Amino acid sequence: MADNTTSRHEAVRARLSTNLKLFRGKQSMSQEILAQRAGLHRTQVSQIERGLASVTLDTLVSLASALGVSEAELLTEQGELPTPVKVGRKKTAAAE
Repeated sequence: MADNTTSRHEAVRARLSTNLKLFRGKQSMSQEILAQRAGLHRTQVSQIERGLASVTLDTLVSLASALGVSEAELLTEQGELPTPVKVGRKKTAAAE
């Protein structure tokens, strides 16, 4: 991260990261689907969720809209933990 990143920056990034995972998980939405709905690349969503990338105001608005929540909800501590979304390809009936 950049040298000018303070602990407050890191705390806000962590909160946004947690909230993205939380709201995405509640909707069983993949990073890829969220990225498509927000007009972003999947790797950008991944970096934001890992706290590696800063977001612009426009990106924050796009993510909130794609999740159906307010921008404030993405930045407010929610008091609950995200539920993991299963990753990988879905099993087909033939593969089971």
